[in-house]
Amino acid sequence: MDIYIVWAFTLGAMCSVSLIIGALLGIYFKMSKRVVGLMAAFGAGALLSALAIELVAPSIDAFMHASSPEIRVNEIRNFFHLVAGALVGGFLFVALDWVLIEHGGYLRKTASLISKIMMERAHLSQQHTPPLPTAQELKQKHDAHGNAAVAIWLGNLLDGLPESFVVGTVLMATVVAHVQAGTPVAFWDVLPYTLLAGLFLSNLPEALSSSAQMRMQGMSVQRILGMWLSLVLMTGLSAALGAVMGEWVPHASMVFIEGVAAGAMLTMICAAMLPEAAHLAPPNWVGLATLVGFFSALMFKVLE
Repeated sequence: MDIYIVWAFTLGAMCSVSLIIGALLGIYFKMSKRVVGLMAAFGAGALLSALAIELVAPSIDAFMHASSPEIRVNEIRNFFHLVAGALVGGFLFVALDWVLIEHGGYLRKTASLISKIMMERAHLSQQHTPPLPTAQELKQKHDAHGNAAVAIWLGNLLDGLPESFVVGTVLMATVVAHVQAGTPVAFWDVLPYTLLAGLFLSNLPEALSSSAQMRMQGMSVQRILGMWLSLVLMTGLSAALGAVMGEWVPHASMVFIEGVAAGAMLTMICAAMLPEAAHLAPPNWVGLATLVGFFSALMFKVLE
């Protein structure tokens, strides 16, 4: 069991190490907004593919191919547990994200920052008001939050923890399946490649755009990299926790917990990743990039 927890931690870190890569790209390379937006859309598509294949599809397959009516009824019940958990996860993400936004968490995304300012402007006179916020307004928004760095860190942690938790549970489920089948268990044989690819590809543009925004707001390089490194460690620990819970928590309860994580992830994709992509790149190109990302992650399934 201990080695499987180490495997889960390693896998969680592997999924999120692209945060460091993306941060370095965002800090040291000037990439066009269009490229960043298309990368975000590609990552969103990859993550959607991973969610569909690794979390939703197994539950549907279980009751579609049940060997008896009793098993089918039980698997259908588990599927509804997944759906209920997803709804809880979605509402939970929205509630926590709202709290963070009120304390400056919206500063981690250009689209959310502009949206926040535009919503505030809607209550003011529209005379002599430019259509988009100026650079000075953006800076004033950042300076108004002394705890902006913490809010940004918490916001990205909120985005990443559900993902890494699912990594741990999926890894442990694969290990259990191998053990029950009596086949040898090796690290490279139980990797959920689709999920790994989806998370890695989605984290890269997430860190790239956020780091570029942090740098524009005056944060030091050391502070930015330190924040992302701490997130890599936290996601590794979250994956390890998912593996531990996947071992002793009853299957029905585990399905619900996975649903909570999946709901939070899906809500995050729609509320943060895709709006950011559409803000930075043309909508039609965003749609195509999302499509390519979806099937690119799906292709990793052939490695399993």
